[in-house]
Amino acid sequence: MLTSVPQEFRKFARHCYTLRIILKDTQRSLDDIRSNLVLGADLKEKLLNQEIIGTLQHVLDDCYPAFLIFGQHCHAKALFINYILDQTILPLHSCNWRWVRLSYGHTKEIRLTLGQEYEIVEKLKAHERPWTTVPESDILRSDQESPAEHCPALEIKLNSSFLKDKVNMLVPPDCPWEHLSEVITKCLDNILPVIIYVVSDETLSDAHIQEIRKIKKTYQDLPLLFVSMSDNETSLASESLTESEQHFLEQASNQPVFKKKYADKCNTKTIQLRNQLLRLGYLNDDEHNEIEESQMEQSFCAQCAVSNSLINDYECKEKFVIFVRRAFKSYLLKMSSTLSEIHNYCLKSFILTAFDMAREIQITPRRIKYAQATEGELYKSLMKIAGQKQEEITKIIQSTLQDMKSNVAEVLEGYYYREIDVGDIRQSQSPKLATMEIQQIVLNKLGNSVAKQLVKSVGCLHESFTGTLQRCLENLERNCHEQEGNLLASDAVKQIISAAYSIELKSSTSFSVVHSFMERLRKLLHSFQMPWVACSQPQCDLQWQLQVVINIVDSLSSSKLAKTVSTQFQEVVKSSHEAFQSAMRSLENQLSGKLEQTEEQRIAIRKQYAPRFARLALESTSLCDLVRWGMPVQNREIGRGQYGVVFACERWGGVDPCAVKSVVPPDDRHWNDLAMEFYYTRTIPEHPRIVKLRGSVIDHQYGGGCSSAVLLVMERMTKDLYCGLRNGLPWTTRLQIAIDVIEGIRYLHSQGLVHRDIKLKNVLLDNRDRAKLTDFGFCIPEAMMSGSIVGTPVHMAPELLSGHYDSSVDVYAFGILFWYICANQVRLPYVFEQFHNKEQLWTSVRKGVRPECLPHFSDACWNLMEQCWAAEPSARPLLGNVQPVLEAIQRNALAESPPPDP
Repeated sequence: MLTSVPQEFRKFARHCYTLRIILKDTQRSLDDIRSNLVLGADLKEKLLNQEIIGTLQHVLDDCYPAFLIFGQHCHAKALFINYILDQTILPLHSCNWRWVRLSYGHTKEIRLTLGQEYEIVEKLKAHERPWTTVPESDILRSDQESPAEHCPALEIKLNSSFLKDKVNMLVPPDCPWEHLSEVITKCLDNILPVIIYVVSDETLSDAHIQEIRKIKKTYQDLPLLFVSMSDNETSLASESLTESEQHFLEQASNQPVFKKKYADKCNTKTIQLRNQLLRLGYLNDDEHNEIEESQMEQSFCAQCAVSNSLINDYECKEKFVIFVRRAFKSYLLKMSSTLSEIHNYCLKSFILTAFDMAREIQITPRRIKYAQATEGELYKSLMKIAGQKQEEITKIIQSTLQDMKSNVAEVLEGYYYREIDVGDIRQSQSPKLATMEIQQIVLNKLGNSVAKQLVKSVGCLHESFTGTLQRCLENLERNCHEQEGNLLASDAVKQIISAAYSIELKSSTSFSVVHSFMERLRKLLHSFQMPWVACSQPQCDLQWQLQVVINIVDSLSSSKLAKTVSTQFQEVVKSSHEAFQSAMRSLENQLSGKLEQTEEQRIAIRKQYAPRFARLALESTSLCDLVRWGMPVQNREIGRGQYGVVFACERWGGVDPCAVKSVVPPDDRHWNDLAMEFYYTRTIPEHPRIVKLRGSVIDHQYGGGCSSAVLLVMERMTKDLYCGLRNGLPWTTRLQIAIDVIEGIRYLHSQGLVHRDIKLKNVLLDNRDRAKLTDFGFCIPEAMMSGSIVGTPVHMAPELLSGHYDSSVDVYAFGILFWYICANQVRLPYVFEQFHNKEQLWTSVRKGVRPECLPHFSDACWNLMEQCWAAEPSARPLLGNVQPVLEAIQRNALAESPPPDP
């Protein structure tokens, strides 16, 4: 068994080579995204995170696997290494070792190196004469050599079958456990260690326990293999025996009695050590039980982790290679799983981005149309209000002026006569200034009355238009940076509303029709010489102020004021409307260019980036499955389709029975299609009406290595619906199959997927004749659909030929499928048999040709078929409405005895 260890290293190297290729392709694809794809800042940061990629690249390019051997003392480590190499290469009774590295060489060689780069020119005992065991003086560390700082390493090269295929064994120098972490971290940063801790005593001392804790702290996620070694007296004594005596001793050691005694001795010693490791928490309870290799592998695959193990030298040949295999699997699974997570995250992000882009392309023109229509309604409503309210405004002004004249004192409430200081003399306020202040009071009260009426009239418009319209416009303007500095359409709408609603008379900067009206009125009043102003320096007492109010009120015309308010209101609304239209034209032009760019990006994602990462995800995930479960063993052929052959398969991945679909993609386009099928099928949550894909493996040796075959492993069904109908199925069973198919399609649609190839061969039956959907080669999210013509001609909806279709194509295909189910036959409908090629068939389908109604069809079944295969997609029923109809037909069929034909 130990001779198979190099095979595990070779297998690990092959898998690492595959991972390097996948990683390079991933890096190349991410660089392409960085250069050519426009994505959101958050998404781009997550997609292009180079930290994980860099870590993987360092591990795959710069690190190599090796056995890292610790132990209670040098004697224990020497016992183990000599046993593994099957020769006494290291001295048994020595201590204070340097670094020791053992690797393969065509000839036996020994030298001192520093950091694996520089050879130290030093005279070694091994150079003076031929040697079998390394001279003790060569392996001992001098007092001047520090274990952590520039400690020389004794490089030993041996022509040993165990060390072939780059098998390396590293033995750290002896040092106190306090410095062990420093020694390891400084010298082993490029090692993927398989950690061995060798014990030759029956128990561990406190120093050894502390050393193990340091090792576990340094390598937190890595398992330890504890090896209990016994001093094999026969092998030690044989060094001084003659050749014939050694041969006799070897024969004796192979006798069953000798083996049993030695095994009992080893087991007794191992039990004590196991109990101590269990108490310390370094072993699990299940490690105490004997486990078969297949069970150990299955347990490991289920946990995707390796736990610590304990073996003795008697078990070493059988169980050592198992631990090595599991340790390498752990490394490979971590790396391939990390890559798979990156690929699947990128692919999922691309699909969601394509959804967002498709939605943006569809909804943006509708938003523009909605904004224009809504603003047009708002404009018309405001202009109508301005015309209809003029008479009301006139009455309001008349009423307000009459109230002012009747209650002059209330108009001046809060106004008081002021005096001003001019030097040291206190003078009365000038009549002109007092008149202007009183004018302002009168106009403010008049303006407030008019403003309240306008607000009351258009207040409902603010609630009806501004909320949704403002959000719609802000969403459209969000990414149009060229709009900055220009009037935005959303601002123009605010101006339209503020013309009648946001009246703030006290603010000189705010816009208001009434405010504008008062400015004109003020200019009008100033153009006339007021009789009370003409008097030279009148006394500005209360009586004078009241008279001023009355004169101002008498000088105002309510009809002219109302007309002025209405006219100016219309002017402002019209001006804002024109500004809105100008802003919308500019916005529409920008969005048109942006949508063209978005469509280009969506096509690039759909045709280039998503398929590329789907293929990478297929490769990395398949490598995970290959490492975890191995290559599936294919048996007899059980099916054959357009793109692959289906074989029965032995138990694989915990699935029994299972089937393997072997597909050999002939070109990149088929590779991409297969990769997308794999992704969609693998990511669909488990459902009783969907055939679950259990895993995949890429066989690079298919056809003698000329091409690669993708093996998709899934649960095995008994037959497809084609075979079922050909052999005949009861009517109630066929109805249940139809319901099962509807449930499966509904579930796919709930996941955002369209199957696009519903037909007899893609409906599989189990041993109870319950149906499941399979073959998702054409299954795709609606946002990723390119309008390509796919499917089986007989089942293809007419709109598929136009390239513009949605999930209703599956409803059409079910209508055709239901015809076969009701007919209980697999022969083509008679009308379709007349056509010589698919072009004639498609032409006739577009013209309305459908399968004929057979005599035994019930009205309910025929009506359902006709509804499902309606020419207009909008006329087809929802699947949620189809299922109750089928269930009602099923209930009626079950109620009848015996069940008649449909």
